[in-house]
Amino acid sequence: MDLQRAIREAPVGATVRVPAGRYFGPFEIDKPLTLLATGQVVLDGGGRDSVLRVACDGAVRLAGLLLVGGAAPEVGGGLAVLRGTVELLDCTFRFNKAPMYGGGGLAVLDGTVTAERCRFEGNTGRQGGGVLVDGVGVLTLRDCALIQNAAVQGGALRAREAANVTLSFCTLADNKVVGDDGAGSALFVTGSTTRQPQVTISNSVLSERSQGPSLIHEATPVNISRSLLPPWAKVPVRDNLLAEARFVMSGNEPYLLDEGSAAIGAGDAAAASAKDLHGQPRVRGGKVDLGAFAWIAPSASVGY
Repeated sequence: MDLQRAIREAPVGATVRVPAGRYFGPFEIDKPLTLLATGQVVLDGGGRDSVLRVACDGAVRLAGLLLVGGAAPEVGGGLAVLRGTVELLDCTFRFNKAPMYGGGGLAVLDGTVTAERCRFEGNTGRQGGGVLVDGVGVLTLRDCALIQNAAVQGGALRAREAANVTLSFCTLADNKVVGDDGAGSALFVTGSTTRQPQVTISNSVLSERSQGPSLIHEATPVNISRSLLPPWAKVPVRDNLLAEARFVMSGNEPYLLDEGSAAIGAGDAAAASAKDLHGQPRVRGGKVDLGAFAWIAPSASVGY
């Protein structure tokens, strides 16, 4: 299948069903449509540019895709959303980079992105190793994991200018910053004198195994509620928990919660979705766990 040709020839609003396989980009979408994986679909940037760039005046939906090997000269190693509304469902961004500016996995500039059950793993960028939200970009992450990403500013996520970012039931773990000026392994949030970003986090887990330069670097206060952060994190306690996350760190899903984690049963069940990142039911006995992954009893099957 010539995927770029299929995208180019698809009618506005069409669904392009992508058979299992590896497809080499870069790719561009300039009109409303859906890319739907019908098996294991890998979009590979081949180290040449963003894996995928979106710039259109309508809605784009991406479902079930793995984006790897992107190397953007400026923004969005995996996906660069320059304009439009993008819905991401069950997508993975892995080993992409944007060293000159940022958004190793995903960059949102003047668009609006909603991501559910997505993973950002091992991406790098100068600002926002996992994700950069810039300009007037709007980003909502739900049931997502940002794991082992790296940057100078914001290992997991960088929000700047008039960006608007909302995270709920997400796990940010083992992200890091590099360089003498590195700060904000989880978040780096700053704006300008005229425009300030807004970041809201709830029912999430922010974890680092050791105290680094800073977990969150903020010039504009980040609104964090009902979440778990390391004991040394400098955030208002209120209804947040300051404790070690305690992940199992083994098997196919190392960031599943260990049975002794304080995140178990500590979430807002009324705000939870039906399924977590790996498809397990979230609410059990009227309770829900913090972060992207619901706790699995040691004797239960994870589904792999």
